[in-house]
Amino acid sequence: LFFAEDGRGGALVIGNDRFPASLLDLPAIVESFKTYDDSALVKTTNIGQMIMVGESDIVADVMEYRHGLTP
Repeated sequence: LFFAEDGRGGALVIGNDRFPASLLDLPAIVESFKTYDDSALVKTTNIGQMIMVGESDIVADVMEYRHGLTP
């Protein structure tokens, strides 16, 4: 995974295949939790950005992914 100088566009390389990637901001902060015993949750981090990888060039006219995330 590497990014261009703008810090938003780049590519993910797997073997001989290269896939375009883009760093996008999420519209809201997503909290990440982990469990060690299947009952108690421990907060691990806040997530504010995601990397979108596709097979064709991703043209990001805005820096925010307005659709958000769904489980």
